[in-house]
Parts: sequence; C-alpha cells; structure tokens
Amino acid sequence: MSAAVTGVSRTRSRKRAQVTAAVAFLTVALVSAAGFTSRADAGAGNPWAALRRPLHLPKLAAGAKCPVSHVDRRVAWKRINIFGGSGLGRGPVYPGIPSAFLMASRDEQYGGPWFGDKVFWYVVPSYRGPVLLRGRRLDGPQKMGFNGAKLPLPELRIAPDQSVSWSGQPPGSRGVPSGVRVLVPGCYGVQIDGASFSRIVVFRVDTAS
Repeated sequence: MSAAVTGVSRTRSRKRAQVTAAVAFLTVALVSAAGFTSRADAGAGNPWAALRRPLHLPKLAAGAKCPVSHVDRRVAWKRINIFGGSGLGRGPVYPGIPSAFLMASRDEQYGGPWFGDKVFWYVVPSYRGPVLLRGRRLDGPQKMGFNGAKLPLPELRIAPDQSVSWSGQPPGSRGVPSGVRVLVPGCYGVQIDGASFSRIVVFRVDTAS
C-alpha cells in the first residue's frame, strides 16, 4: 500500500473517531439536559418541596425558660375581629395562641398517647403564596404534629386558595384552623416557611387528662 493511500486511510479514521466522539458528547448532553428539565419541572409542580427547608428551631436545655413569642402589635387584631388580640410572631403568618400558651387535652376521638388543641393560623392579605408549617419540642426530643387521625401529620400546609371566612376580615385574608398535637408538656416551636420568608413562633404547652 502506498504512503498516499495510507495517509488517506488514517485521515478517514480520525474523522470517524471525531464524529463518534461528537455524537457521544451530544447524546450525554441531551440526556443530562432532559434529566435536569425533568427535575426542574418536578420542583415547579411541587411548591411544598421548595418550602421544606432545613429546620432551624432552637434547642433548649431541660428546665430552661421558654422564650415565647410576643403578640405583633402592628396588626389591629381587634379591628379585624380575630384572635382577641393575640397573633404571635413577626408574620406574615400568625397563630392565634392567647398568652403564648396551649392547654392540650387527651385525644378522645382516636385514643392513644397524643394531646391536642385547636389553633387558627392567619395569613395577611399582602402574602399570597403557599405556607408550610412544621414543629417540635424545644426542651426535649418529642415531636409535634398537626391534624391527622390516630397519628398526626408532620406538617401543615396552607395553599394560596385555602381560606376560611369570618366576620370583619380584610379583603384577601386567609386562614385555616388546625389541631396542634403533642405527646408531653413543654416548650414548643413552629417553623413557618413561605416563598420569601422563614419564621419561628414559640409557645408553651401543658396537657390535661
């Protein structure tokens, strides 16, 4: 075989190798892009996943003073006919817990070890997005739950279109009632996550047989 023929053969081999490598690279890139798009779409279709941020609730030593949240006096609670003037925290989502204290009673409907009390969560009209609430005991390892049946749910969700009407509410207000459920008395915190904020409210819970 002549040197010219050998050179042509080598050139063709290099070109075939280059084409093969390019096709392989494009295939990997397309597959990766498709996977990324799929994950992005999944996240876009599930706003709760985006709100499920790591919990930053504080931990307290046993017997430490419970740093309860205070009523937000910037909100005219009595004028809007809600909570009797006792919306706790910085907002824009507030629990109606008078004196930052709950007296939870034993679960008579389902039985078991859980105690619970009713809490109404108010969302101011200026915030229109979803809200995710999760909590736990701060001065011990026990969990806190919401609603549920024999077992409470680990989180409470307030959707943008979820609301309860009441007399005197400002236009655009939202709110949902819930059961807050615990196993033992103590100091408890709830992390409230929205699209643009993450807040903590703290209150005391006692249990009554």
